[in-house]
Amino acid sequence: SITVIPCAAARLLRTPRTEGLAFRINRAVAGVFAFVPRTIARIVYLCCGSWTARILIVLLMTLGSLYGSWKLMPDADFLPSGNRNLVFGLVIPPPGYNIDQMIELGTRVETTMRPYWEAGDLDPQTPEGKQARADLPSIPLTVWGPPDPNGPRVVPPALENYFFIGFGSTILHGGVAEDDRRVVDLEPLFARATRKEVLPGVIAFAEQVALFRIGGQSSSAVRVDLLGDDLADVITAAKTVRRQLQADFGRRSVQANPGNFDLPGPELQIIPDRARLADVGMTPTELGQAVTAASDGAIIGEYRIGGDSIDLKVIAMQAVDQRSLAGLSDLPIATPSGHIVPLASLAEIRRVVTPIQINRVNRKRAVSLEFTAPRDMPLEQAIKVVENVVRTQAETGNIPLGVESSFEGSASKLKAVRAALLGDGTLVGLVGSSLFLALLGVYLLMCVLFQSFLKPMVIMFAVPPATFGGFLALALVHKISVENRYVPMQNLDVLTMLGVVLLIGIVVNNAILIVHQALNFMRGSTDTASTQRPAMNSRDAITESVRTRVRPILMSTLTSVLGMMPLVIMPGSGSELYRGLGSVVIGGMALSTVFTLFLVPLLFSLVQDTQDAVARVFQKSRKPSSNIS
Repeated sequence: SITVIPCAAARLLRTPRTEGLAFRINRAVAGVFAFVPRTIARIVYLCCGSWTARILIVLLMTLGSLYGSWKLMPDADFLPSGNRNLVFGLVIPPPGYNIDQMIELGTRVETTMRPYWEAGDLDPQTPEGKQARADLPSIPLTVWGPPDPNGPRVVPPALENYFFIGFGSTILHGGVAEDDRRVVDLEPLFARATRKEVLPGVIAFAEQVALFRIGGQSSSAVRVDLLGDDLADVITAAKTVRRQLQADFGRRSVQANPGNFDLPGPELQIIPDRARLADVGMTPTELGQAVTAASDGAIIGEYRIGGDSIDLKVIAMQAVDQRSLAGLSDLPIATPSGHIVPLASLAEIRRVVTPIQINRVNRKRAVSLEFTAPRDMPLEQAIKVVENVVRTQAETGNIPLGVESSFEGSASKLKAVRAALLGDGTLVGLVGSSLFLALLGVYLLMCVLFQSFLKPMVIMFAVPPATFGGFLALALVHKISVENRYVPMQNLDVLTMLGVVLLIGIVVNNAILIVHQALNFMRGSTDTASTQRPAMNSRDAITESVRTRVRPILMSTLTSVLGMMPLVIMPGSGSELYRGLGSVVIGGMALSTVFTLFLVPLLFSLVQDTQDAVARVFQKSRKPSSNIS
């Protein structure tokens, strides 16, 4: 800007012609564009003649911007969810399901999914492929609640890929849409394939996978840990909170860990009789090893093959093909004394039901609930919802006194990031926040440049309109994303917060141009030391500064706004990452430019007239001194 551009301009630009058609056209166009600076300068000149008008306009613009920012400031989110072409589902069957029963679950789910992946296997350019896609059935547009037969319906896109796998007691399935613009339509398809009429007694979830999956089904999931010393009390509290959240947001909105914490599974307990073991010379550890060898096998070591570790087990011959535990009490146990006795004579065998899995947090038994809010609910609002449910249930006594709650995952990370950027609500936190440090840095730098503490304060009044404009543009983009389900949801996420901080250093540039030029006119100086002009009074200097600076201000603002507009309006993979940041910067620059052309000149005029009035008062009050010889 200060090296290449001046050299190129000196080489390429020529003195414009003062005659001809091109000259007349340029003069006509210049006359039209000169109307805007003259009109704005005229309005500023008229307002500068009235103390009342200046005070009212400054107060109205400043307080209106602050109120608008406070009113439009949305609840915060952590990270954008994105528009990733992948829908992932989790199916948790009841305890005790065997492989055959889980295969039956998969067959039922595939009955609904089959037409869509079969259509995806066909070439869309062939008649068969076109007909298969035209014959795809429509389904109710329902994800969070029970399907409404009279509600809107949607035809999901064909599936490019689909998988259905199981491990342990959990089933996973997922799919990739052939049309990545309509991947959101796969959510109701997965929900319909795993509805309770198809999979009774099964817990099922499905959600479009977020770009940043930190907890739950998206980047905006809230994880609350309910923990205590008594597992029964913890389970009671978790069931109460889950029941309330599912009643408000649907049964698919809450995912528990462990998944079947409230459904105990069968367990066979072998309790050694220490007196009988002492009589035969055995220890409980030896008895446990004998029982293990007679069931799944006792691990006695390992060996390595090609870098892989293989467990070395000892297993009883009769246990290899064993499929029943009916004869476990008659299991022969060899004792150190050389006798063989049945297991029932050395231990008590109990059949009980217990939790399949027990989690611990801070050495306490815990159940974690991950709440994934609807797509139009930001993370901060979701945290408030969960906090309100936990507090209400605790006050009514539905949560036992010994149960504690703590928020983890995205909830705790959002709190830390927001405290770093905007402060934690305390004075010390505000002073140490990035927003305050940015304001302070810009202000101190201008204090050095202007050699004044007051004039930079006038320039800083351009920041509130910028914040208001940024939140106004963000609210517009958020409304569009709510009404159009194919547009990724846009909230005030961390990346968008960075845009608010960036605005501080951007929007003060226009105000600096006006104040600096006005000071030059009042001093009778220019940017070059060799050129002098008659000094102007403050009213004429501010008016002339506005008139001469309107064009460069509008040019720089329009080029910046138009250059960043594709960040907001252009679709594509990854566009949701910077859409919020772009909308905040565009809205802040646009509104701040309009306000700055009036707010900063009028406020600067008030400051100059106030300083002149105070100076005249002090000058009149100063008495002339007398010389005594």
